[in-house]
Amino acid sequence: MTGPWPQSPAIVVLTGPGLARESGFDPFAAERLPPGLSLQGVVTADGFGRDPERVQAFYNARRRELLTKVTPNAAHEAISVLELVRKNEVLIVTRNIDDLHERAKSLAVIHTHGELLKTRCMICTNASERLDDITPDTACPVCGNAGHLRPHVVWVGEALLRMETVYEAVSHCRMLLVIGASVAAEPWAGLVVDARRAGAHLSLFTVEPTPGSDVFDEYISGPLTQTVPEYVKQLIADS
Repeated sequence: MTGPWPQSPAIVVLTGPGLARESGFDPFAAERLPPGLSLQGVVTADGFGRDPERVQAFYNARRRELLTKVTPNAAHEAISVLELVRKNEVLIVTRNIDDLHERAKSLAVIHTHGELLKTRCMICTNASERLDDITPDTACPVCGNAGHLRPHVVWVGEALLRMETVYEAVSHCRMLLVIGASVAAEPWAGLVVDARRAGAHLSLFTVEPTPGSDVFDEYISGPLTQTVPEYVKQLIADS
């Protein structure tokens, strides 16, 4: 679901949960957690180890929800248009585990926290596409071992994915657009600092005020489905 990435993108777009929420997808919202299962229970290796069947059931439900009830919004589509117009100049780095950027036809997407529509085998370590439910008997399509698949999401405490590429891109970009993501904590705060050192123009898009906004050149508040398309339209017109 990810595609080729530009080696030296002029524009890095960092997206987070706020963008997915405007499509109605908030997989870790309290109301989506099964009774008796905490957030820690579904986002940690310990939680998965204690109750793998219930955690798999949680991700199975989120996968079905994503595939049947959720579609890309106008902000996803605007980002895709920017990538199309500024060919080989845009890299999208998302903390979201959904495939909404890909469904909006974006190609250069890095998922730092994994992908809901993939599973990872704990035997051979390969990740593979998964559109249906995982059961205790489901076999890995690569090595054939059954009962050893886990959601292809980064558990809390695990290393984020492809961060070397992200750091390299941010340290050389000319624009950093942060959309629906908090940058108050690491490593995201550090990425903003790296982009600043590179002389990049920093723009933050949020629905509500967020910590760390004072370090940005532009702080744009409001529904992302409105502010992002308007910004991209102007950016393309000015280029």
